[in-house]
Amino acid sequence: MKYLIITVTLLFSSVAIATQMEGFGAYYYQDDPAIPNFDTRKGLAPDVIIGDNFFVMEFSRLTDIAKTTGVVVNQSDRASWLCLTSEKVNYWFISDNEMGHGDLTSVAMAKSGNEKGCSAYNGKISVTVKGIPLLDASPEKISALFSNRMQGNIMQYCTETKSYGDFTQVNCLEYHFEKNNVKGVFIYQVTAN
Repeated sequence: MKYLIITVTLLFSSVAIATQMEGFGAYYYQDDPAIPNFDTRKGLAPDVIIGDNFFVMEFSRLTDIAKTTGVVVNQSDRASWLCLTSEKVNYWFISDNEMGHGDLTSVAMAKSGNEKGCSAYNGKISVTVKGIPLLDASPEKISALFSNRMQGNIMQYCTETKSYGDFTQVNCLEYHFEKNNVKGVFIYQVTAN
C-alpha cells in the first residue's frame, strides 16, 4: 500500500525529477561577467499571458503555470522550470532555487523549433515588455531604443524597479544574437539585498 501511494503521488505530481534545460534555455546556467550590462530607466517587467491567465514575476508560481498548461515542472540543481512551444516559439518559464522558491523569476524565449524538453501548447502565449521589441528586435532597433551600441553577441539591460527595506528589485532584459539576428531573449527579475 505504501508503494502504491508513492507511485500515485509521483504520477500526478506537477513536479518532475531532476533534469537540465536544453536548447536556448540552457544559457540560463551560464554566468558570464563579460556580458555588457547597461543601466536603463525603461520598464522591463514583462506581461506574461498563457491562455486566459496573467502571470506576474515573483508572485505567480510555476506550479500554477503547470496546472494551466498540463505540463510538469522540471528541477535542476540551479532552477525549477517548464518549457512550452507555441506558434513556433519556445518559452522557458523559470524559478531560481535561491530566492524564487517556485515563483516565476525568469522567462526565456527563442524561435528555435521544437526543443527537447519543451511541450507543445495549443493555446496562446504572449510575453511582452511594453514598448520594447523582443524576438523581432534588430541591433539597430536596440541601439536606438537604449542608446548603446551592440558589443558582442549578448547585450543586457537592467533597471532597478522597487526597494523593500534592505531588498532591491531589478529587472533585466538580455538579448542573444547570431549573425545580427536575435537568437533568443531572457527576461529576469531579481530581488536581492
